[in-house]
Amino acid sequence: MLVRDILNPVLVPLGFAPGQVGVDGERGQVIFCRGEIDSPDGGCVDLVLDVEAAPDWQITDIRYWGFPSDRWHLDFDRGARLADQLAGLAQTLPSELV
Repeated sequence: MLVRDILNPVLVPLGFAPGQVGVDGERGQVIFCRGEIDSPDGGCVDLVLDVEAAPDWQITDIRYWGFPSDRWHLDFDRGARLADQLAGLAQTLPSELV
């Protein structure tokens, strides 16, 4: 999947596992998991990208999901084509997730 192919080289060096993809019809998710430092239970924090075919595939939401204090939605260009959304994220995510 294009999302995983573009963002793996950006996120894996930041400590995330390669993206895992799930698709159900016209909706899908790509989840990147990063282990939580000093976590007593080995937990992780997820970067979750929701995608939808409307009519072409686009990212519809991005959230950083972990402990309650670590949950927030990230900005992205909702009206752009998927390739343009990903190009923008490849530039902004490294500084937002450090």
